Amino acid sequence: MPLSMRFALAAFFLAACGPPLPPRRVPADYPGALSPPSALRSPGLGEAFALEQRVRSESSEGTYEFRAIMQRQGDTLIVVGLEPHGGRGFVLTQRGDEVEFESHLPQELPFPPRYMLLDIHRAWFMGLEGPREDGEHREERGGEEIVERWEGGLLRERTFRRLDGEPEGEIRVTYEPGLGGAEPPREVTLHNGWFGYTLTITTLSHQVIEPTEDP
Repeated sequence: MPLSMRFALAAFFLAACGPPLPPRRVPADYPGALSPPSALRSPGLGEAFALEQRVRSESSEGTYEFRAIMQRQGDTLIVVGLEPHGGRGFVLTQRGDEVEFESHLPQELPFPPRYMLLDIHRAWFMGLEGPREDGEHREERGGEEIVERWEGGLLRERTFRRLDGEPEGEIRVTYEPGLGGAEPPREVTLHNGWFGYTLTITTLSHQVIEPTEDP
């Protein structure tokens, strides 16, 4: 069965901690376009922030967990995957339109690092301009239909569907208790119906990064 992103972040991270994964085929492409980090907006997170997270990946091939740190500041978005002893397993950096991947893992990443960033953008940033009134709101953008459901002034659910039906199905992101409050949601769940995996992201800590003044 092809990987098709089912292990998402956890597949290659765990290769550093256990036996090598067998070679697998990779999907030809993961639809979607990345925006520069300076253009990214997320309700309630602020202009610059750092999130410590626990990521749980579930698919037909297993369940895995690890910790990660995501930081956005200016035109830079950085994701650090942590090994069990606290060291860096990988560092994924987006600066403007450029993507860099630094790996301390014993195996080559089995898919382009851009695929990981697409999940991150969809979960946290790739939505409608908000906040919105309570109810359902939809917009077509980049060959996709984006639908958001707002309740009590908070984003509760966001879905993505390809207008051409390729891949079939949808990506669904849910936020508990909601995105857009004073603090990030304690749990974000991304179910990727295109490739058959679920990521559950638990927020462990949230830090607002104050802007630095030029000397």
